[in-house]
Order: sequence, then structure tokens, then C-alpha cells
Amino acid sequence: MKALIPGVAKIYGMLLRLFPRDFQDEFREEMEGVFTASLEEAAKTGTTLVVRTCFFEVIDLPVNLLVEHLSHLRKGNIMKTLPYEVSRSRAVLMAALGMSAGWVLNNLLSEHYSHGGLPFTLVGTIYFTIPVILCGLMLGIAAGVARRVFLRIVLWAAAGGVLGHLVSLPVRMVNTLILSRVTAYPRSWAYDSTFILCLVAVMCAYGLFYGAGLGLAFGNWKTCLKLAWIGLVANAVGLLAGYFVSSGVSSRLFVSDPSYITWSIMGALAGGILGWFVGKNKQAATDPVMRTGNA
Repeated sequence: MKALIPGVAKIYGMLLRLFPRDFQDEFREEMEGVFTASLEEAAKTGTTLVVRTCFFEVIDLPVNLLVEHLSHLRKGNIMKTLPYEVSRSRAVLMAALGMSAGWVLNNLLSEHYSHGGLPFTLVGTIYFTIPVILCGLMLGIAAGVARRVFLRIVLWAAAGGVLGHLVSLPVRMVNTLILSRVTAYPRSWAYDSTFILCLVAVMCAYGLFYGAGLGLAFGNWKTCLKLAWIGLVANAVGLLAGYFVSSGVSSRLFVSDPSYITWSIMGALAGGILGWFVGKNKQAATDPVMRTGNA
């Protein structure tokens, strides 16, 4: 059992890297030493006590992580970064490519890997985080951030996607109720206009939280609120443009499935608009958590 203690202590040390950087600088070495000493003392008694020591540490770790990160966030340290300039044209191009590819991939997966037609499932949630994650990663590449920063971008973007999907659930339920009242005229102007308005409402919910997630990934709370409203408008504009363009193209070229045109245009416009505003401002040159410079 004593031979395993260095390995267990090393894993514990890696887990401590999840704490805020300031916390690590102050307490990491001390915590590693105390944990290793506890394991060595427990090993003198027997394997059972070693297992108990590890078990209670694993139970406490998530709680301590949450407390420390919330405390760090309240202090404002998580967003305290050095400025750098992001090329606006590069940010627009990369964000447009990422968001467009994400919505096309989302549409492809939704068609070929259906999930029972349920409005909210775990699989569906994953699908709808793809556009904002790809957009965030492409913006990260445009900004030239360090490799470790990409993890934060993915986490914030995924959080925005998950919240957007959750909030869109009641909107979808209301939409279903509204559309059920006009199904008697499936090809009428009333049905088509109601359908697109309902779809815009859903996309606005996604856009609001997509923008918020990107705002936290690349700025502060002020940026979060700003990009949230920009994301809402961007998704609405992108969807309307994509819908009308794809309708015109499909009627003239007899395209059997114009949905890919709709989502690619919507993603490109929405991502481009978000990229425009991200590229406009100075962004973070160092990882807010790990304090590493740009790669």
C-alpha cells in the first residue's frame, strides 16, 4: 500500500490544479503535504483507513472547488486579464465559419440520429451546444489564446448552449400549442408566418445564452450582457435571412432539402455579427485562471 501513496498524491496534486491560480499559489504545496502525510499515517493502520481518507477527500473536493471559484468570481479575479487586440475581420470570419459549421452539423446529427422526437433530451442538449462551442473555439484561434484557455472557452460556451436549450423548452411548448391552431391550413400564409415567428422565438432564446456564454469566455460580466443581447438579435436576423434565401433558392433550383442552406446562412450571419463585436474590443491576453500567455 505504501508504494501506491506517491501515485495517489500525484493524482491529488493534479486535481488541485482545478482551483483558482491564487488559491494554488497560496495553499497547493501545503495541501499536498498534508494529504501525503495523512496517507502515510493511515497506511500504518491498514488499507481500510487509506481508502477512507481518499474517499472523504474526494467527497470534499467538488464542494471546495465550487466555493473557491465562486469566491474568486466575486472578487473579479477570474476576468482580470491583460489586453490584446483581436483583428475584427479575422474574428468575423472565424466566428462565422465556426457557427455555420456548428448549425449544419447540428442539423445533420438531428436528422440522422433522432432522439424520439422529444423536445429536450441529453442528446439534444449536446447537439445544440455544438454551434456555440465551435464558434468560441474559432474565436479563440483568431485571438491566439493559449492552449489552456480553450478549456475555459469550451466550458463557458457549453454552459450557454445548455441554458439556451433549457430556456427554449417552454418556448417550444408554447410554439407547439400555437401551431396546432393553424395546422388546418398547412400551406397558407398564416401557417408559414406563424411557423417562422415561432422558430425565431426559439432561436432568440439560443442566441441570448450563446452570446452570454461567449461574453464570459472572452470578457467580463459587462461583455456577457452585451453579447447576450447581440446574440439574440444576431440569431433572429440570421434565421430570417437564411429562411428567405433558402426558400427562394429551393423554389428556383428545386432543392429537396433547403434546411442546410437555412442553417449555414443563419450560422454564418449570427457568428459573423458576434465576431464583429468580439473583435471590436480588447480581449484577454492571459488565461484568467492559469495566467498563461497567448500561444
